[in-house]
Amino acid sequence: MRILLVLAALMLAAFTAVAGEPAAFCATAKKPVDADPRLAAEVAAVFGKAAFNATGEDCLYPLKVLRYASADVLVVQAGEPGQGCHGCGALVSAYVVQRVNGGLKTVGRYREFASLGSQGAVADISPIEIAGDDGMAIESGGTFQGYTSTGVDFYAFHAGQLVSLDPTPIVIAADNSGAATDPSQAVEVTATWFFDPADKTALVVDYKIESHGASRVERAVWRLQGTSLVLSRGHVPPEVSAASGD
Repeated sequence: MRILLVLAALMLAAFTAVAGEPAAFCATAKKPVDADPRLAAEVAAVFGKAAFNATGEDCLYPLKVLRYASADVLVVQAGEPGQGCHGCGALVSAYVVQRVNGGLKTVGRYREFASLGSQGAVADISPIEIAGDDGMAIESGGTFQGYTSTGVDFYAFHAGQLVSLDPTPIVIAADNSGAATDPSQAVEVTATWFFDPADKTALVVDYKIESHGASRVERAVWRLQGTSLVLSRGHVPPEVSAASGD
């Protein structure tokens, strides 16, 4: 269901009493927030008057506003992006903000629902619709011992919860050129993904594989069953594992 149809029934009473919550924002977030009026308005709606004067792992950094039919979702992370340790993920939270009577009202909070990526950063966040639910896709990755990979994690707002859809992540890019001692053994996989507009339960991933001087394309289709994406057609090319070091 759409975000607000669920939250209005299950969560509104629990959160309307909170006009804003204390927050220590990263000093480096002030410039991008000031440059984006929509982001600034969402931050004010969730946290009230914000002071951007903090540093360290515990400060908050607003990342993006996702826009849905009648609500927005503000995604923030703990710490400045890219400043974490090599193996440290970005700790992300989501705040649902209703657009009503020309104003904004926070109606849902999902604090620290995931830790993703490396060096305290994610690559991209985008809104999705899957099986009638609003949701989000978060791309993240990193390089480890010469193997570089990027995956996408999917989340759905379902029955008042922010649900992670298994399996996560689905790898959409992989490259072992940093680990291959023989250039002829280098493998690169890139992929695009989308939800079938005619069947919102189907996730389609199109792979391009470059290996041993040859190139080919393959398609895999997952279908949502409960909270799991189950492979229903095609397969994940074996080169994905080879290129990502998995």
